[in-house]
Amino acid sequence: MKKYMSALEGLVEQLTLAAILEMLERICHKKAENLRTHWNDEETAKLWEKAARQIENINVDI
Repeated sequence: MKKYMSALEGLVEQLTLAAILEMLERICHKKAENLRTHWNDEETAKLWEKAARQIENINVDI
C-alpha cells in the first residue's frame, strides 16, 4: 500500500489534484460503459456512474 501511496503522491505533484480527480472520473465512466457493453451488468455500472458523479462534485482549488 505504501508503494502505491508514493506513486499516487508523485502523480499529484507532477500534475494537479484536479487533474487526477478528472482522470478518476473518466475511468469510472469507462468502467461503467464496459460493464454495460461487455457484461450486461447494469447494477454495477450504475455504481461506477455514481462514483463518477461524486468525484465530479468535488471542487479543488489547488
